[in-house]
Amino acid sequence: MKACKFCSTQVENHVQHCPSCGSAVFLHVCENCGTFFDSGFCPNCGVKAGQKKKVCPECGSAYFSNACPNCGYNPARKPAVQRVEQTVIHRHVYEPAPVRTTPNQARQIKKKNKGCGCGTILLIIAVIGLLSGVGKYNAKKKTATVRTTSAVKVTAAVTKSGPTDTPMPTATPEPDVAAAQAAVNRYYAAMEEAGVTPDPDTLSPLQKALNSISSARARIDGKAGSATAYTPDVSKETWKDGRGMTSFKDEPDYIGVLGYAAVYRDEKIDERGAFLETPWQVPVYQPDKQFWAEAGTAPHKTQVVVIGQKLEKKSSKQYQGYLQVIRMDTEEACWLKVENFVTEPYWEKRMSQAAADGYCLATFKQVSNYYPVTYGNKKAELEDGTLVLLPLKGTVSASSPDKINNSICGIVFRQKNNRYQNETIFFNEADLTMSY
Repeated sequence: MKACKFCSTQVENHVQHCPSCGSAVFLHVCENCGTFFDSGFCPNCGVKAGQKKKVCPECGSAYFSNACPNCGYNPARKPAVQRVEQTVIHRHVYEPAPVRTTPNQARQIKKKNKGCGCGTILLIIAVIGLLSGVGKYNAKKKTATVRTTSAVKVTAAVTKSGPTDTPMPTATPEPDVAAAQAAVNRYYAAMEEAGVTPDPDTLSPLQKALNSISSARARIDGKAGSATAYTPDVSKETWKDGRGMTSFKDEPDYIGVLGYAAVYRDEKIDERGAFLETPWQVPVYQPDKQFWAEAGTAPHKTQVVVIGQKLEKKSSKQYQGYLQVIRMDTEEACWLKVENFVTEPYWEKRMSQAAADGYCLATFKQVSNYYPVTYGNKKAELEDGTLVLLPLKGTVSASSPDKINNSICGIVFRQKNNRYQNETIFFNEADLTMSY
């Protein structure tokens, strides 16, 4: 399925023009989660653009992979059934034929099966006890073999399908997650080789608790703690709030999260219209005892992975401070203000959501039936091609006079008397196209 970019009418993939507004510009519609997107893969769940869902004939589950994730059914592996005249094939032909037993044999089999149940229960208890003794950041988990491997493979559980056990396909991490994990492993391996241990103050509350357990076990075993014991597991967590915001009162735990450096608030809003100068730059820092010194910049949208944090509560649902990150473009470690960290690329979302989550640039072109307006609901005269700065939602005090038709707030810089003057304008979503 795909949807018209301007009126959101959903049509089949072969349709060339929108039946509602006549537009020839469409967005892909993910058949798994319903997300609208214009890239090759769904940014929310990873399903390929235009991919149709399949329905498993064995269990009825919907899936998008080669094999059903619920029962392991794979059309390529299913044995062909030849049609023979006057022959009916039933599912129970795969079941073993019943074995007749005497009353004495039945009692012996029943007695034997009782013992098997007890043995299974003891085995399960032993496995649970073994797993509970392994911490997430145990030093033994981080071996040299893991650190030098660029991709970590996780094999799904084996389920039964038909008469034989068919293994499920092997799940491989996304390329950027695997590359980030390899970079983090190399960083901590270099620290261990240099004899340096991470600053305990840079750990999140959860990591502090886990490493206290690891350190205690190391002392019991007569071993010293190592830097690799602190190596986090990298993951993409798009549900996690960025910019220091949290849905709970507890300190957010960003360690191990793969995200992006992004500009924040008034860094690109000034009288000179500096937002026109791209790429935008995000300042990076290095600690200088109790102070922080600027140590260069990183381009806006730089992918980073968090390895440490020093945060303090600003309000009930807002934290401020700094995050220690590894830049994926240079693999250098530096610090960002937490306000400059986001967990997902909001500039790839729909215009309304991108405008709510962060700073980006859009290009104006009048195509809708609604002119852009000012605070006083007056027509704003703008030329096609005008660049519009979309600020973070909440940084503009006034709201749109028409929240339904002109819901997106933007800032336009106009040159008057040899200086730039910024003006807040409200736009229809169809009149804006993401530029940066």
